[in-house]
Amino acid sequence: MVKINITTANGFSAYELQKVEAAQQVLNNILNSDKFKERVLHFSTNGLYRFHYRKSFLGNWIDKPYSNSDVYRMLTQPDGAEANAIDLKLEMLPGGDVEQLGYTNPDTQHIYTYRNWFNSLSLAGYTSHLAHEWCHQLGFNHESKPTEKNEYSVPFGIGKITENIAWEC
Repeated sequence: MVKINITTANGFSAYELQKVEAAQQVLNNILNSDKFKERVLHFSTNGLYRFHYRKSFLGNWIDKPYSNSDVYRMLTQPDGAEANAIDLKLEMLPGGDVEQLGYTNPDTQHIYTYRNWFNSLSLAGYTSHLAHEWCHQLGFNHESKPTEKNEYSVPFGIGKITENIAWEC
């Protein structure tokens, strides 16, 4: 069983923290559900049970390709995590970019969210954002510019799976 802990939540109001805590609970429920496991294991790109990984123009892998079962294991049994606990450090930023909800700083492992986006997101949407950014912390990436293949990357795929299950609950 994996457990998401919010260890830092800087810049959030008391009211906003209620949404953060609710998203944490929803994410914990989803990650430990059979429905999540089933959807990750059966995620497909172009009819193949796999996520999209980037290749260079020369055909070399930019991202290391993993099987869906490897992705599921990395999400639910992270290496080095004590008792499968994952600590998330959250930061609220003022304003908001029109294309970006937030980002993860690879140096600090903080998940940054723009306030304008946070306030417009549903609970399912914010839960999806946390899952997406957490995938970046695990080393999964996608193109920096929007492409049709981004939705099949691990961060976007897991974010969408998480959001869909959150809406169903």
